[in-house]
Amino acid sequence: MQRFEPTEDAVILLITSGVAEGDLALLETKQLFSLDDLVNLNVTEANNPTLYRDVKDFYTLTGPGAELNIMVLSDTTTLEDICNPTKNNAKKMLDDVDGRGVVLMVNIKRPVGYTATITDGLDADVWAGVSKMDLLAKQFQTDNVPFAGILPALGFAKANVANIPLRNTRTTENVLVFAGCEKADNHISMGVLAAWIAQHQVHQNVGRVASGKVVDTAFYPDGTKADEMRYQWKQLNDKGIVQLVKVRGKAGYFFYDDPMMTAKSGDYSSLSWIRTIIKVQRITATKLTDLLNEDVDINPVTGKPDSTLLSDWESMVEKEIRSQMIDVPLIKKKEISGISVQIDPDSDILNDQIDATINVVRQGQVKTFNVKIGYVQTLSES
Repeated sequence: MQRFEPTEDAVILLITSGVAEGDLALLETKQLFSLDDLVNLNVTEANNPTLYRDVKDFYTLTGPGAELNIMVLSDTTTLEDICNPTKNNAKKMLDDVDGRGVVLMVNIKRPVGYTATITDGLDADVWAGVSKMDLLAKQFQTDNVPFAGILPALGFAKANVANIPLRNTRTTENVLVFAGCEKADNHISMGVLAAWIAQHQVHQNVGRVASGKVVDTAFYPDGTKADEMRYQWKQLNDKGIVQLVKVRGKAGYFFYDDPMMTAKSGDYSSLSWIRTIIKVQRITATKLTDLLNEDVDINPVTGKPDSTLLSDWESMVEKEIRSQMIDVPLIKKKEISGISVQIDPDSDILNDQIDATINVVRQGQVKTFNVKIGYVQTLSES
């Protein structure tokens, strides 16, 4: 198998429920580049089945070389507590990797005897986790280390689908809820989704059919076959649930779409769109950080920053974004269609502030073809 080349665009963090084992303690972040790395920590499938399976699925699809950071927590730890920005669970892991994590995924199994409280069609803890994860993401955004969060659709049952609200009622744009299972054993296939993300550019939708099938079989967490929900796939997508579905004429199963838990009209309503803006923000922060506490020439008449200097800074940031996301090598696709960086010439530099605006034209995505087919007597010449 060919070795995978890691990229900073897909530094994935995975938190699972489990137990301390071998060289892996609870709440400890470990960096992996292969399944062997997990085995070398003396972690076993028998004692940490959720972690082991997700890691195995990930490297089965990516091959060795992709970066995956892991952490295990007790199975009594709730999604709400894992994601809570006031608790050192997910927050600790983000800090452990020095803010490099761009996708934070959580996959847990409930302890024996756990009884879910079903609210709005899912375990109430899922919705609590969604809210806390969004708050955590916003907190890290202010430090210019943005990330997207992905949570499991625990408590999902076919009979409760109608009770899941439309995502248009939510504003948690930093969180995705995943309900795809490769097998009918209640294990949400987070490692499979993580592998897809690691293998693709930030602007690409996980439902991209041209990338090929994701798995050979697909189910929901309650064991329902994906095919049995065929007439509810669009409904679930409108509710913000990411799922594995069949595409007519294609072997295997594909992701349907990549909705975030927010209104479809929002700028960041898709994982691909938020991953794209995350990359723009991180590139910008890296370039502008080099200028912190830099001397700035001031026009003695206006008291404003020197316009030539600001123009140079605009060009510097725009050039870097363009080089990484537009003028890319032939082996890659451009990730945005256009970029404009503008620094306000009236910035209050005497109070040590510079104001900038970055406008991005994203790539489009084809989600529907409207085709008219019919007979005609003659064909007009083009």
